Amino acid sequence: MRTLLTHAALADAPAERTSRRGTPDTLGVAAAAAIAAAALAIILAERCRPLRKQTRPALRRTARNAAIGAMSMAVVALVQTPLTQPLASRAEERRRGLVQRLLLRPWARDALAFLLMDYTMYLWHVATHRSPFLWRFHLVHHVDQDLDSSTALRFHAADMAISVPYRALQVALIGTGPRALRLWQSWFFLSVLFHHSNVRLPRGLERRMAALLTTPRMHGIHHTAVREQTESNWSSGLSLWDHLHGTFRFDAPREPIGVPAYRSPEAARLIPSLALPFSRQRDAWIAERASGDIGLATVRMRP
Repeated sequence: MRTLLTHAALADAPAERTSRRGTPDTLGVAAAAAIAAAALAIILAERCRPLRKQTRPALRRTARNAAIGAMSMAVVALVQTPLTQPLASRAEERRRGLVQRLLLRPWARDALAFLLMDYTMYLWHVATHRSPFLWRFHLVHHVDQDLDSSTALRFHAADMAISVPYRALQVALIGTGPRALRLWQSWFFLSVLFHHSNVRLPRGLERRMAALLTTPRMHGIHHTAVREQTESNWSSGLSLWDHLHGTFRFDAPREPIGVPAYRSPEAARLIPSLALPFSRQRDAWIAERASGDIGLATVRMRP
């Protein structure tokens, strides 16, 4: 989903903070290092224990997804972060927003804000699929024909820009303070990277994890070229929301990754992907028949 940015939030990962004396905040640096180490571990794990067999040349595809992601990260850094961080500070200082008005200890307000941020991202993800206007931008994320950690970067810059008012509304209405926002952004970044990854976990372990967290098999179902499967597993962090709304699926037939109407290799290339939201849209769920199309043959996935 928005992924890392996001959907999303790759560039939303906590930056190095500065103390009142102007020296780097040691805790902030340590947290950033821990996040980077966890991200590297996920990337290495999916190469050592892949879940699905890749169908497209990996290097070119990764470079393409990274380029699309870089544009999205620029939007987050230049627009989203300068807007949401001051909102979070004002919410805490002036006790504005839902959680700030509750008679709770600071840690309890932060915990509730974290849960509400995660839940409202579930709602946003559903909206990006149900609204034709939002879908034309989110579609760029789904036309990727393999699924791994690089897919977590593949969000159109316009998709990210459109989500900025919603993200600001989340922070303002919930009353998310700076600490809760940093915590949720860090969690969201790692969660999106993890559940888009191609990591093969023991099936029994992953099933237990999916009771609480969004996992690679679970999110892989959401990315298949079968509409009934895509319209499930909307969660981007905690999987509680799918369980709550009855949209959770774990066991599903193995299907190819992508969107039926955009299965040709050209559809996922850089320029067509950037132009896609502004092009004439076709029914995403009617399979195309094009030269070089690999069709809808079942993808090979390890048990």
